[in-house]
Amino acid sequence: MLNRISVVIPAAVKAKIDAALATIQQELTPYLHPLTPEQRQEVPKMGDRSVAFMQKIEEYGTATPGFVPSFVDLPGLREDVQATTDLGTILRPLQQLTTDVESTMMQTGGEAYTDALAVYRNIQSAARANAPGAQAAHDALKERFASQGKRAAPATKPGV
Repeated sequence: MLNRISVVIPAAVKAKIDAALATIQQELTPYLHPLTPEQRQEVPKMGDRSVAFMQKIEEYGTATPGFVPSFVDLPGLREDVQATTDLGTILRPLQQLTTDVESTMMQTGGEAYTDALAVYRNIQSAARANAPGAQAAHDALKERFASQGKRAAPATKPGV
């Protein structure tokens, strides 16, 4: 297989990344409110247009307090709109970074897995040929595929 990517992340770089991620998590945790999957389903979903809408509502509510119903806490609305805006500026680069990390991991993992399967097939052949040590290697590696079971033979038409 063609090796399209060759990535080696130095230990010092990994240590810096771990430290930076720990700092980000430590700094942000007091402001985060994790939700259960059920709670996530109950919260109204919004996109960029919804954020702009909320910002406009906050502006109109501030300029004309008569627009705001008595049960709406305008200072609370302001805080929520600002928090949403601030969290968005944090989330967007994290999402791009996550996508790039996932893409790179898919490429490196795909290449490694393809090569590993080629080596495994070679070990299978060596085990069938009774090459020294091949059967033990095959027995240890075949566990990866144990839960997949045997593939069913294609059905044949009756009378054929």
